[in-house]
Amino acid sequence: MNKNLKAALLGIVFSGASSLAFAQRDYQSYAQMTARLQKLSTRYSKIASLTTVGKTATGKEIWMLTLGRDNAANKPAIAIAAGVDGTQLATTELALQMAEQMLQAAVLQDSVQELLQSKTFYIFPNLNPDASEQYHEKLRWERLGNAQPVDDDRDGRMFEDPFEDLNKDGLITMMRVKNPTGTYRPAEEDPRVMVQADVSQGEKGEYLLYTEGIDNDKDGKWNEDPEGGVMFNRNFTFDYPYFQEGAGEHPMSERETKGFADFLYEARNVYAVFVLGPANTLSEPLRFDKAKASKRIVSSLLEKDAAVNAQISKLYNNSTQLKNAPRVSPSPGDVLQWAYFHYGRFSYSTPGWWTPRVTPSQDTTGGKKPLAPSEHEDVNFLRWAEANDVMGTFVNWKPIKHPDFPGQEVEVGGLAPYVKQTPPVHTLEPIAQKHFRFFSAYAKWMPSLQIVNISSEKVAGGLTRITADVYNQGSLPTHSEIGDSSRWVQKVKVTLQLNENQKLVSGNRIQLSNALAGGEKFQVSWLVNGKGYVTIQAHSPTAGKQTKEVFLR
Repeated sequence: MNKNLKAALLGIVFSGASSLAFAQRDYQSYAQMTARLQKLSTRYSKIASLTTVGKTATGKEIWMLTLGRDNAANKPAIAIAAGVDGTQLATTELALQMAEQMLQAAVLQDSVQELLQSKTFYIFPNLNPDASEQYHEKLRWERLGNAQPVDDDRDGRMFEDPFEDLNKDGLITMMRVKNPTGTYRPAEEDPRVMVQADVSQGEKGEYLLYTEGIDNDKDGKWNEDPEGGVMFNRNFTFDYPYFQEGAGEHPMSERETKGFADFLYEARNVYAVFVLGPANTLSEPLRFDKAKASKRIVSSLLEKDAAVNAQISKLYNNSTQLKNAPRVSPSPGDVLQWAYFHYGRFSYSTPGWWTPRVTPSQDTTGGKKPLAPSEHEDVNFLRWAEANDVMGTFVNWKPIKHPDFPGQEVEVGGLAPYVKQTPPVHTLEPIAQKHFRFFSAYAKWMPSLQIVNISSEKVAGGLTRITADVYNQGSLPTHSEIGDSSRWVQKVKVTLQLNENQKLVSGNRIQLSNALAGGEKFQVSWLVNGKGYVTIQAHSPTAGKQTKEVFLR
């Protein structure tokens, strides 16, 4: 048989469910990601290193790729945390592509070489690998929890009510049950999509909506106890959601969260944490809330930090030029809020990629029906997918016989799992370039300490008065305002170093300063008895170090 004809026939035989099951599997598995990281660290061994901050319950390494020339642990650093949500595989791919672009550019561009000479980047490409691996399993469903067994419904049993693939297509989608008490109806813009009926507008529901499966334990809930454990992005200490699904037995209970936090608590040089995850505080900054900031447990950005967030939001929007970003607030127990309120660093989050808003088609000759914008997220996604020939995004509704609903009209279908978070990988390259441009600009704005306006004046009694200004020549503060009240953030430290024949008469040998804003200075002064030179050192793990010698008159 002709090979092309044979291939075509096979394509017909395995179309439909199989095409959906295997569509978009261009995202890499954990093993492929590991090989990719190892190749990068080997190829660019002078400016990159690969280490691990722990292992998952299944033995997967939690990788950290460090970018930076020489003495990386003692240079101001940026931490980039990706894969915090098990369904957002695009964040892992973005982190990897940015790392690749940065390393390639460091070989060719002096500006990037200088960037990695003065700054360190800690990149965590996938902090929840046990969850994201479900994308590559034979049965695909959107897993959020790790591989630590947890009794989420607290009935003394685990995984007794999992998902079932009722239509045998390898995907877990949704079930809609025709019912006069239902609260969902088909969307007018696209009847495939189910939307909540708005009773206030006189709308009536027609369907009950459930995830695909059977009520195995007969408790009136479907698939409430599937395989899967604790969510990485719900296991941190700030605003921890006690007794909620996916939160874990207690804050920081998981290998993944503890390994990540343990490293950062030791990494005093981390200036800011950027999360590639669900929340979006870069396209739209968080606001200062005086009432929340004044409580015993602070739950709002402090005023100066909110101003910095607004400043960085403008930089992000100008650098990336990404439009129509979703507004997603921080959530209880997430890494974003922990990094600010408990770790004391500037902290930001962005999904990196989201479904572009579909605009009306200008091409009336291509044979396609013009696509109008939609306020409904799923409708807009399907229109974007159609306009960009993204296949396998939707499982058409098909009737089944369901044991839990005898004699009732039940259909299985809906959006395929993961598709809203996994655009074709090739579409992420320009997005990664835009984020690389943003991070490069951010790093250049970071604080830098300089000792200026040094004077050495001879005074009565053979003493010398030394004065100097410690100046932040960067555009951003030396550290966050909330960091001034945190033991995990070191203040700006100015030290006077003396020789054996010299004596400090007045002034503290070590002087500390709270956060210095961009362009702000801090004056120090001492009276010294003796001859020769003394040394002034200004140091901050997040703003760098400078040393100057001063002659005693």
